[in-house]
Amino acid sequence: MDHPIQVGKHNRKLTELRKAIRQGKLTTDGLLPVEGPILLDEARRSRIEVVDLFIRTGCPIPDDASNPIHELPPDLFKTIQETEHSQGILATVRPRQFTLSDLLSVSPALVVMLGRLQDPGNVGTILRVSEAFGATGCAALRGTVSFYNGKVVRASAGSLFRLPHVGGVDLPEVVQVLQDKSIQIVGTAPTSESSIEKWDWRKPTAVMIGNEGSGLNREELGYCDTVLRIPHSPIVESLNSAIATAVILYEASKQRRRAEPAQARKGAAIKRS
Repeated sequence: MDHPIQVGKHNRKLTELRKAIRQGKLTTDGLLPVEGPILLDEARRSRIEVVDLFIRTGCPIPDDASNPIHELPPDLFKTIQETEHSQGILATVRPRQFTLSDLLSVSPALVVMLGRLQDPGNVGTILRVSEAFGATGCAALRGTVSFYNGKVVRASAGSLFRLPHVGGVDLPEVVQVLQDKSIQIVGTAPTSESSIEKWDWRKPTAVMIGNEGSGLNREELGYCDTVLRIPHSPIVESLNSAIATAVILYEASKQRRRAEPAQARKGAAIKRS
């Protein structure tokens, strides 16, 4: 473990960090700030390159740290921390970069499309449930909060490091890619007659999740091949977007798991013949 490096408040790396955190973007070197030991461990577990560590004076240094370590006094560390009760450790990591093709590399595709979502907690949670229930990727339409927003990163609990995702895409562009691959687009609306249980989630599908306040707009609905609802008590007007995504993806996962034994039996029969 190297001896910690003392840095001043005008250090270029700190300036880059503050700008990236403020704007919810990567640094000019393509690095993502991640705060706290849990996210740092998730990055390492996901085989994401860790570039630098920034440690508040007096906080323990990880025993396995092999990166340059920059020690900051508390008042200086406070200028780069995002959480109120920071644990005094922040790292810069180099996240994987994905394309729309990466979201469709696994068949049958199950893509989550985010239509102008603004709550970073929802977006991060959607990344997490997408990975948990077998989605092949997540595409955020232009106007959706950045995947690199600090709250998104923390709410994703490490899924951002692993799940293929693309942000800032134009709706017609992603629709064209999906149509070229014969992937149908499913919209969601509480007033739809057909429910998510009626859809065959075993086939390639992209599910579009609408804005928290207004849902899917007219243009977004116009691109959908079908619009479904989540069956729930009519007393509740609608579900939170992250919860709705979890329910939909659970239904998709359940149907796909049921299909696996039959596919396995079919494959075994082919081998015997």
